[in-house]
Amino acid sequence: MKIEASYLEKLKHDVEESCDLTLNTSKNFVILEYQMKERGTHLSVTTLKRIWGYVEGYQGIREDSLNILSRFLGYSDWKTYVADRCGDKKKRSSHFIITNALLAEDIDTNEMLEIYWEPQRRLLLKCLGNGQFETIEAENSKITAGDTFRCERFIIGEPLYINNLIHNGEKPRLFVAGKQGGLTKVVRV
Repeated sequence: MKIEASYLEKLKHDVEESCDLTLNTSKNFVILEYQMKERGTHLSVTTLKRIWGYVEGYQGIREDSLNILSRFLGYSDWKTYVADRCGDKKKRSSHFIITNALLAEDIDTNEMLEIYWEPQRRLLLKCLGNGQFETIEAENSKITAGDTFRCERFIIGEPLYINNLIHNGEKPRLFVAGKQGGLTKVVRV
């Protein structure tokens, strides 16, 4: 089977993002194998190393291996993965979120968070608890210091949907940040 190299690289990148690993050590391939088993899929460490080019002697990739990696990411098979993740983004009506999400419920009260999106937008946020945030600093954004809002999760590459934004004392509104390209960086401070 002929595989488009850019599609394979995208798949490998998405797998690494999904499990928050850089697959450049033997230990990390063992961790990936374990995570795959936890999600109900399996490829041997040797096969994973061959796919990533970590070991030599790799002549080709079986479609079964691509199907398994695609299922690990939540897709039914390789063809579905390619259609969703490697096709024209403007034509996609839905897709799986495969990167790790920072959930508001996992952020402690008074914890600080920096979020970024293009073009050169930055917010420094303080968690008020229960998914409520206060903007402490704002750069190049319609949201300003002192604004408060609610949100459930912060996901790299996805827009940030904000509920109950109270801006300049006005009535609560909905707001989306990073509509084009999503959040580029989320940092706990």
